[in-house]
Amino acid sequence: MRRRLDLAYLGTHFEGWQAQDGPRPVRTVQGEVEQALTTLHGVSIRLHGTSRTDAGVHAEGQVAHFDVPEGAPLVPPEGLRRGLNTLLAGDVRVLGARGVPDEFHARFDAVRKTYVYRLRRADTLHPIHGLNEALARARLSVPAMQEAAATLVGCRDFERFSVKGSEPKSTVRTLERLEVGEEGTLVVITAVGDGFLRGMVRRLVGTLRDAGRGRIRPRDAFERPGETAEARGLTLVSVEYPFSNDG
Repeated sequence: MRRRLDLAYLGTHFEGWQAQDGPRPVRTVQGEVEQALTTLHGVSIRLHGTSRTDAGVHAEGQVAHFDVPEGAPLVPPEGLRRGLNTLLAGDVRVLGARGVPDEFHARFDAVRKTYVYRLRRADTLHPIHGLNEALARARLSVPAMQEAAATLVGCRDFERFSVKGSEPKSTVRTLERLEVGEEGTLVVITAVGDGFLRGMVRRLVGTLRDAGRGRIRPRDAFERPGETAEARGLTLVSVEYPFSNDG
């Protein structure tokens, strides 16, 4: 029996999504949820997530799946959600649990992901805002950022926007939307695509920030990627699947 989990977490105190082997314990979202699943079912369980968010990155709509081992108790979905949230720390929550077809795969079946980056224009960050926002002390031209964003949309090889050392089979991605909006002193950057390379969204944000500061011409955005923006401002908002595979 395959189960889907919808998760939200504040990434501040996690070393990313992916469980890590090493000489010292590292706190990861996958590791903590797997431990809770194992406690609840009495057997070791492996969890598969749709997006391997980096250290410090947050999620409002992470999706994962796992298989209930043969012979393990079959916990009803609502009991699963409640039980996991009882076992988990407060900075990660299971928003929903459901049964899905055995063919469903949280990572490989995803057809669209939406990320949001929050950039606060101020001298300092309010402690509450600082949980999921990054600081932009310099003045930013939002129209220049919007112009640069328009040049980055499309299907192309985004290798130059990825973190060095990551080696996916293909670095071609379709960036469906890259929008820059304003909410008072907050600049909100929304990226929607069929998938993203490691560090890609934060590198896109760094490029838009350079355009907003006048460091690059908006039309040169694709040729001159900026520095990778801080992880704290990035949130995985949602993941979409084909209706037939959505359980």
